[in-house]
Amino acid sequence: MRTGAVSRIASALLALALLALLPETAPARSKYSFPYPLEEVYSAAVRLVRIDRGCTITDRDPQAAYILFECREDKKLHRGALELFSSDTGVRAQLSLLDEPSYMEVRWLEQLARKLREERGPPKPAPAPPADGGAQGGGR
Repeated sequence: MRTGAVSRIASALLALALLALLPETAPARSKYSFPYPLEEVYSAAVRLVRIDRGCTITDRDPQAAYILFECREDKKLHRGALELFSSDTGVRAQLSLLDEPSYMEVRWLEQLARKLREERGPPKPAPAPPADGGAQGGGR
C-alpha cells in the first residue's frame, strides 16, 4: 500500500472518530403506535399541536397525514414534524423535534396517546376474522 493511501485512510478514520465524539445534531425520530383510525389520530394531533401546545402549524396535509409546526419558547423557535402512517393495527406516528432531545418527542407522543384515550375512549377492538378463514363460497 502506498503511503498516500495509508495517510488518507488514517485521516478518514480520525475524522469518523471525531464525529462520534460530537453531540448528535441530526434530528431524532421517535415512533409510537395508536390503535385508532388515521382520521381520529390526525385530528387529535392537529389539536394537540395547535391548541394544547400553542404551536403554529406551518404546513399540513390530511391526505398525506403530516403536520409541520413551529413552537416558540422564550425567544427560541423550535421546529417539528409529525408523520402518520396507516397500519394493520391502527396508526404509526413518527415525530421529529429539531434541536430537542428525544425524550421530548416521546413525551409529545405520550400526550397524543392520552388525548386520544380521553377524547375517544378506549380503542374499538379489531374486527374478528371470518369464521371460514376468509374463504369465499361458491367454487367453480
